[in-house]
Amino acid sequence: MSILNKYKINRILFHVLFWVLSILAFAFIFKLSDSISRLDIIYSIFFHIAVFTGVYLNFFGIKKWVIKNCYFRYSVFAITIIAFAAFLNHYTFEVLVDLVLPDYYFVSQFNFGETAVIITVYLIITTATKLSKSWFELQRMNQRMVKEEKEKLDSELHNLKAQINPHFLFNSLNVIYSLALKNDKLTAEVVLKLSDILRYVIYDSTQDKVTLDSEVSLLKKYIELQKYRVEDSAAISFISNIEEDVKIAPLIFLTLVENSFKHGIKSDTENVFINITLNSDAEKITFEIENNKSKTNTNSSNPNGLGLENIKRRLMIQYPDRHKFEVYDSKDTFKVCLEIEHEKS
Repeated sequence: MSILNKYKINRILFHVLFWVLSILAFAFIFKLSDSISRLDIIYSIFFHIAVFTGVYLNFFGIKKWVIKNCYFRYSVFAITIIAFAAFLNHYTFEVLVDLVLPDYYFVSQFNFGETAVIITVYLIITTATKLSKSWFELQRMNQRMVKEEKEKLDSELHNLKAQINPHFLFNSLNVIYSLALKNDKLTAEVVLKLSDILRYVIYDSTQDKVTLDSEVSLLKKYIELQKYRVEDSAAISFISNIEEDVKIAPLIFLTLVENSFKHGIKSDTENVFINITLNSDAEKITFEIENNKSKTNTNSSNPNGLGLENIKRRLMIQYPDRHKFEVYDSKDTFKVCLEIEHEKS
């Protein structure tokens, strides 16, 4: 049995139970003796013809106008329902009973006004039940949508982070490869440094948040590793000032540093440089990185590259409305400024 069919069956059973209990309750009120008789139940059933009609006409009005916030039209409709149901009750006992059961004599125990009040009470009760049920269904639907959206974003975020590892490993292996070609005695030392960095990238970065201090440590180790593949004349500066060691999404800054080494240091220009500053105060984290650009390939630091698009998407997922990401792409330099506001407690 499908969930939809099960829901419909449960809904029908609930309505049946409600009306059975209502009929029995009024039969108890109308009873002519100490116990409920067959005539009492028959009388209660006839009385419920008007109540039943009013309630389900009201459900139609709720669906047509209340859900759409057309409260004035619904109010007019509800008043009309009450008047019609009260008239129907009068018609039932004056005409319909004689046609259906000519051998019985039933007289309504309520006048038009009293019947209208009873109908109004039923409409209020069933309307409140209907709207509360709709509200809970809406909340459940919203929760399911939020959960599905979160799972979708988590999956996308996992894929974005997974793109970093192969890219990072490829760049780092180039360093070891260049040292190995020279039979450099530092090769073994570099391999150990790389393994330490990889341990962080592969394992520690799987957490949702890491300390900013650990990210700074990663960047310093990565910069030290990359210095083996650049000329001594290259000016590489990394200044960090952490007043508050907050938690942050891992590997946000690493891709930006990789991008600068790829497009800035390895170029054909003089005065090769990378300037990095990272500050954290009580309100936000500010990260700036600037590098020179190659003369022969001015598009090498294209701000629409895969690495930067990866970062932009991750920031949108992990820091919506709490970050500012700006790219300054001039003729000779390429600069990225990133601000991340701390989460308010």
